[in-house]
Formats: sequence, structure tokens, C-alpha cells
Amino acid sequence: MPILEIFVGYFFGSLINDLIVRGYIFGLLKDKIHIGWVSVVSILIYALDDYWYAGFSLSNIIFSIILGLSLTLAFYKTGSIWADTGIHYGLNMAYGLLFGLVGNPESAIVSIKETGRHPYLSTNLQYTISAILFIFLFWLLKYYSINHNRHINNKVPFSA
Repeated sequence: MPILEIFVGYFFGSLINDLIVRGYIFGLLKDKIHIGWVSVVSILIYALDDYWYAGFSLSNIIFSIILGLSLTLAFYKTGSIWADTGIHYGLNMAYGLLFGLVGNPESAIVSIKETGRHPYLSTNLQYTISAILFIFLFWLLKYYSINHNRHINNKVPFSA
């Protein structure tokens, strides 16, 4: 049952969050203020929403801001809520499989035991992974826009 809850619950949770935090915010504010400020508002609302579920800590806020930046960039560059939701859902799936449902750590599918050692990489892994995700997403969206524009420019216009 936890697998079904993780697969279905995290999909709808990601979709609803993305529709509100990015879709609604961008739709409401994009014609009223500069798109950069719309993105900042969206990222801050995402970070505050994540704070509500995961609890307040400086590391969680930094992680949420970096992740919110990646999700907002995916939405802005593609113009599709599905690109943003796909990334968000994938991350939530990984979280659910490794740590279980929020408030129920016994529902995790993969069990992780921490050792007493805390090397730099393991304590800062969340920052490293989210920064790598942002860089990869930035590169992927740049590649997407180049190929998308090339595809549009190769079309033969119809003339009357």
C-alpha cells in the first residue's frame, strides 16, 4: 500500500503544487510585473510551502530555493506545467522510496542506515545534487531551445 500511496499521492501532490506555485502565480502576475520578479515570488512561495512540510532549517531553505529555481526555470523555458511536474514528481518519488511518506518513515521501500561518520560530501549532498540538477536542467533547456528554434526555422512557409 505505501508504494501505491507514493506513486499516486506524490504525483497529485506535485501536480497540485506546480499548478498553484508556478501555473497560477505566472498566469496571475506575468502581465503585471517583470517576469524575473514573478519567478522570485514563485520560488519564495515554493520554499515556504516546502518549509511547511519539511520543517525549518537553513539547509532546507537553501535546498528549496535551488530546487524552486530549477522547477521555475523548467516551467518558464518550456511553457509547460508537465515539464516542471515531471521533475517534481521524480524527485518526490525518490524521496518517497528512500524516506517513506511524510510523517511515516517506516513506509520507506529502501532502508538507509547512517553511520557515525559525517564526511563533507554526505553532509552537503543535498546542495550538491540540487546544484547539479540546476546546471543539468539549464544545459538541457538551452539545448531544447536551440533545437526547437532550428526545427521552427526549417519549416517551409506556404505562400499563396
